[in-house]
Amino acid sequence: MEGRMKIVFLCACAAILLACISVYAADGRKAAAGADEAVAYRQEMAGLIGKIKEYGVSRRGSEFFVIANGGAGLMEPNELLPEADYGRLLQRLDGVMAESVNFGWDMEMDKAMPPEEQDNYHRLLDNARRAGVVPLVLDYAREPGNVQRAYREDRSLGYLGWVSGRRELDRLPEGLPRNDNDLPCTELKKAQNYLVLLNPEAFASREAYVQALAASNYDLLIVDAYYGDVPLTRQEVALLQHKPSGARRLVAAYMSVGEAEEYRPYWQEAWKENPPGWLWQRNEAWEGNFRVRYWQEDWQDMLMGGPGSYLDIILAAGFDGAFLDVVDVFYSFESLSNGE
Repeated sequence: MEGRMKIVFLCACAAILLACISVYAADGRKAAAGADEAVAYRQEMAGLIGKIKEYGVSRRGSEFFVIANGGAGLMEPNELLPEADYGRLLQRLDGVMAESVNFGWDMEMDKAMPPEEQDNYHRLLDNARRAGVVPLVLDYAREPGNVQRAYREDRSLGYLGWVSGRRELDRLPEGLPRNDNDLPCTELKKAQNYLVLLNPEAFASREAYVQALAASNYDLLIVDAYYGDVPLTRQEVALLQHKPSGARRLVAAYMSVGEAEEYRPYWQEAWKENPPGWLWQRNEAWEGNFRVRYWQEDWQDMLMGGPGSYLDIILAAGFDGAFLDVVDVFYSFESLSNGE
């Protein structure tokens, strides 16, 4: 275990005692993890995505779509995701996003993904494309050559790509979108370009934020469902659903399914001292984020099923779809169960 001190004992009795303590601690760790050991993590995530899709369609209509960010690992059947579950997922999933496939690896702007990792992502995204699931790629680059290369690679492989010059995803790029399209876009498969803007704090006001998005010409906008603590209204979303020309476009709302966020209205401070059973562990890489046991009913009830649930707020505002984030949290649980 990382950080464990190595102590040399000078007597055999102390060595034996240390061995006994180590065995006891290992048994304790195993017991603590035991409640999750029987969970089929990928199957549960695939099932959750399916539930969200079905719930959205039941209230918004068949045009409601879902995009799974971090869902590339679900794009093949294997011993962790049996063929039947994989098939059901493909029937319900509309798009899958992978980040930093070309640039932005290891959270570093313009850093290329290692070739072996890239080959694996290409294989999984190709599986998605062949199955009719739209593969989206979000890269992070500022060097003009890297930006050009990323767009060229994505287009040649049949991916819907966007390159952000800011990892914060808090501003609109200058100028027209790549592959600018004046025609209406009413299906995810018809999108020629897209924008992700999840942190609107850089805008002077709520009105300035909405107006800036409305003035852009993207086929697909992926935005937060909230501005501050207040959800976007149905009127605001309707404004975003049309390009400056009046042509229809798609607007999807962000919703984390693999982590709880303490800056969301649903968060209760009491959870830090007395966490609910679905709250698992803090994500040290992102302040205020906590990984969740996403298969548990209480967490899923917070996501959908009531007037105050996250998805119901999205649907009430009239969004066309949901952008599901932290889908790949299943890797963390699999690593734990493997003793990593």
